[in-house]
Amino acid sequence: MASSSTRPLNRGAACLPCRKLKAKCDGNKPACGRCIANNRPDDCEYAVGGEVTRSRLLEENIALLEARIRELENPAEAPSVRLHDPRRQSDAAAGPSRSGHAEISSVQLCPPAMPPPTGSISPPTPQEGQVLLQTFMANASQVGFFLNPTRFVHAMSLPRETPGAVSESLVNAVYLWGSRWSSSNTLRAKEAYFCRNAVQAVSGTTLFSQPMAPSNGVLYTIQTEVLLGLYFMATGRSLEGKYYGIAAIALTMGSKLHQLDAVSLARAGMDPVSIGEKIHAFWAVYAMDKEWALALNVSPSICQRGRSAVRVTTPWPLNVEAYEQGIITARRGYNYLIDDYMRGLIDDSGDEFSRLAIRAKATALCDSALYLSSMYSNDMPNRGEWLAQFTTLDSTIERFHRQLAAIRNRGVEDMREMVVSRTFACVAAIQLHSVFASHQPASRQKSLSVAIASARALDVIDLNQCRHLEPVIAVYWPIICKVLIEEIRRLRASPAGVRPEDFTMITSSLDRIMGAMAHLSQTNPLMASNLAEVQQLRAAAQR
Repeated sequence: MASSSTRPLNRGAACLPCRKLKAKCDGNKPACGRCIANNRPDDCEYAVGGEVTRSRLLEENIALLEARIRELENPAEAPSVRLHDPRRQSDAAAGPSRSGHAEISSVQLCPPAMPPPTGSISPPTPQEGQVLLQTFMANASQVGFFLNPTRFVHAMSLPRETPGAVSESLVNAVYLWGSRWSSSNTLRAKEAYFCRNAVQAVSGTTLFSQPMAPSNGVLYTIQTEVLLGLYFMATGRSLEGKYYGIAAIALTMGSKLHQLDAVSLARAGMDPVSIGEKIHAFWAVYAMDKEWALALNVSPSICQRGRSAVRVTTPWPLNVEAYEQGIITARRGYNYLIDDYMRGLIDDSGDEFSRLAIRAKATALCDSALYLSSMYSNDMPNRGEWLAQFTTLDSTIERFHRQLAAIRNRGVEDMREMVVSRTFACVAAIQLHSVFASHQPASRQKSLSVAIASARALDVIDLNQCRHLEPVIAVYWPIICKVLIEEIRRLRASPAGVRPEDFTMITSSLDRIMGAMAHLSQTNPLMASNLAEVQQLRAAAQR
């Protein structure tokens, strides 16, 4: 953090909290000394000139998206609403940085450029569409799919004009992922065709001109934007990926999916499966926001700290089968807040198994670990309180990791999720201990232990059967690999003797993760790019 200036600040240059209190502000960024001393660094915002504060922009974004929701729910009545921010800077495309407070005014709200025309590629035949759908559904859980699978497959079979039929944009987004994962050269050749069609359809102002159930309209749009966001992220087009991710988040929050009351919805006549889809929609978007925020080194849009904190009351997601059986509430009989879980106040050991709940907790732990580690400094005034938060979060991460490690003998989908979520938990521990790892043996050993555990987690799946994992893992595995490579470098430089078995364990763990990265690189360009970087780092460490 910059040192305090002795010169008086220009008029209007103080942060918003200090201006509101009429208190003296030192003007330091990302947070002034007064806000840090009051243990409220997240509340420290500056609005200078044309800069737009985070809270103001979020409020305006939500207003825009609420207008769009009204259009989707009442296509015959609502005027067209195109997302656009008149303050958008043409030369600023970066999102909020984790190194400090964001310059949010650069958030892009108009659709990115569509892919170029794809020539004379013909639409898929009904048989090809069926193959693409089957390919997608076999891996859908790894790309944020939250709709009820049985209902969705049925809706895909309906004529497009039929009420409840899947929107054109979502059909093409599903086919897009199906073509990317397909083993058929003919279907893979249609990937750009489906991409352009999905982008064009979801970017239109009258997305749901065909009659369909209003509740499906918003969920189908959110699902489309989630699939497109993850597709662009996985293919290295992060700007477009961020656009669709932000659009999905804004629609989700504008629809109040973060504050669902499942019991009230049931009393109002909504069926359990539809309630489950809404609950899953929020938590899928929540997890996507958290995991990609760390990957892109930006602040999550669903903020849970400071003045812009969002209070989440939506129940934790159950498995799809529970909603199909008419169950909408957890066995424990009450819902607990994510904030209470993160503070270590909840014993969730008796909770029902839910892949999405596990993913949401894993990504929340990563986000909290990154935030807490970024707040550390040697001369911080509230060091004792910070250390207490460190200890609590460290214990929560360790307990979560133990719970996942104990899960055995479940289906392929469940074990695939275990690998992804354990990877996130390992990265959370590494990130949390990063502030001490260079000079405290205990933290260095903790980071090394979880890195080795991450490699062992791969033993529960057969990558020949699980050819696709969550795309963002392409960013998380290199973090783990760097811990192992750094330990190899340290051991090679150590004057003390090294036990061969210790060195072998580290190198074999590194081999295991790099082997998995190589296997998944075939359909994940981001994975291929990051693997090349890891290979260079390893070669340098072994010289």
